[in-house]
Amino acid sequence: MGCNKWSRSDVTQKTTKYETMKKGILFILALGCFYCNAQEDTTQYKLGNKKLMLITNSDADSDSEWDNFDLSDTTESVSKQFVESVGLMQIGANGYLSENNTLALPDNMSLLELDMAKSRSFSMMTSWYFGRMDASTFYISPGLGFTWNSYKFKNNINISTNNDTLSYFLDTVVNYRKYKLRATYIEVPLVVGIRLGSKTQKRVESENGSVQVRVKRDQKPFNLQVGVVAGYNIGSIVKAKFERDGTRYKDRISDDYNLNPFRLAATARIGVGDFGFFANYSLTPLFEPNKSPELIPFSVGVQFNGF
Repeated sequence: MGCNKWSRSDVTQKTTKYETMKKGILFILALGCFYCNAQEDTTQYKLGNKKLMLITNSDADSDSEWDNFDLSDTTESVSKQFVESVGLMQIGANGYLSENNTLALPDNMSLLELDMAKSRSFSMMTSWYFGRMDASTFYISPGLGFTWNSYKFKNNINISTNNDTLSYFLDTVVNYRKYKLRATYIEVPLVVGIRLGSKTQKRVESENGSVQVRVKRDQKPFNLQVGVVAGYNIGSIVKAKFERDGTRYKDRISDDYNLNPFRLAATARIGVGDFGFFANYSLTPLFEPNKSPELIPFSVGVQFNGF
């Protein structure tokens, strides 16, 4: 009966072949590791429709735009909720409407016509944003701040309070170089908004045994906000500059001038990134009802965020 015989040379050739294959596999693995290092030690994982990057060396991209999150947060919870505070400044022009919602004042109020180019509004406040860090984001934003509204009159008038009513007349004795009423308010705005075009990137970093989830959102999204602003008048003055007998004078006269102590205004804001525009329309009159002319103030201007 015949049988197969294996010689020592056959065994040696077989062993050599396996060793060659083993060396080839190790070489390919080593090459793969070298390639990963060349790519900044980054590995991508796909979880559903989300992509995560595992980075073991974060020195190459450790800028402050990335926000840290604890790994105990899931990738879903990371994107759902966040709170941030932002400084906001508004600079604009003031105006007011008659009770018929027109810029043209009736004859009995014509002396109160404003120089809108010199009637300015200035606001400084802090806003808190509550919402979702998604590409399209709805959020709620309360705030707290101060607003200074000045009203520069076109006519050479003098205003005062007399028997709990506001009186104003054309001054024929003093020629004013400047005469304006300024009111200061502490305000609490509350707006709801939508952020569009905000791209969110997420990544997981591992360094020295610690793992972090980091999130970065595009800093120039499109924002649209609507809401209300409640305010309380904490002070009002008239600032007057005039010249008499060759001498220049400045007067600052504090009074309530029958200004409405409380005010409520509707507000709308639109912007891209940290720059935008705003418009406020008061739902309450500028002066107290039944004591002064009924005038509805408004303001429009530009705003700056992010400080």
